Amino acid sequence: MSEGLRILGLADLHDCTERLRDLKDLKCDLIAFCGDLHNGSSRERARPAAMALACLGPPVLIVPGNMDHRDVVPVLWEKAGFIMLHQSSFRHKEYGFIGMGGMIVKDPRRLGDPNRYYHRDEEVYSILEKAYQEVSGARAKVVIVHQPPRGAQDILYNGERSGSLELRRFIENFQPDLVLCGHIHEDRGECLIGSTLVVNVGELRRGYGAMIELNDEITVEGIRSI
Repeated sequence: MSEGLRILGLADLHDCTERLRDLKDLKCDLIAFCGDLHNGSSRERARPAAMALACLGPPVLIVPGNMDHRDVVPVLWEKAGFIMLHQSSFRHKEYGFIGMGGMIVKDPRRLGDPNRYYHRDEEVYSILEKAYQEVSGARAKVVIVHQPPRGAQDILYNGERSGSLELRRFIENFQPDLVLCGHIHEDRGECLIGSTLVVNVGELRRGYGAMIELNDEITVEGIRSI
């Protein structure tokens, strides 16, 4: 790659705004926020976290989590200047980004909630495949999601796997360079699916995040604010 990229990967702040103040001196080219900036909050209660994230300075690519409500975040995040990457693509220099927020649910009653970013697992593959075609010529491809792929940084406290099967199938077939996720607070860290590096950036509410360097190689440094 002719020019490296430094990404601050964050997720799961849950409106704990003070954690963002601890990040103000970190240097990066952009911020990738993997959902749950908020905690099911109204627009008024969510606004401080959105503005604090925007004030860090770098461009923010963001997907919604299951706790970021549809009746709040689109307008608020647009005002904050965020690039919302839900079911869409974005190019930054020679890098291509695609994203999908929310989480999979099986209960149709939950799917009917108009204010939640819920979807069926079988929707994931086709949505990401379409977005991926839009960045197919990029030197490196990065996927930003809320929920991890199945079998990769997705273990709950009870030992069960909770990731998306169709996200994993997409990764196996297309092998993007990097996948950033959150949602499963208890399984932060990194692993490989084929040649794809998957990073669960950790729960920012507890001070966790990750600094990712994209260059000829991808390196990840976990961060922890106290």
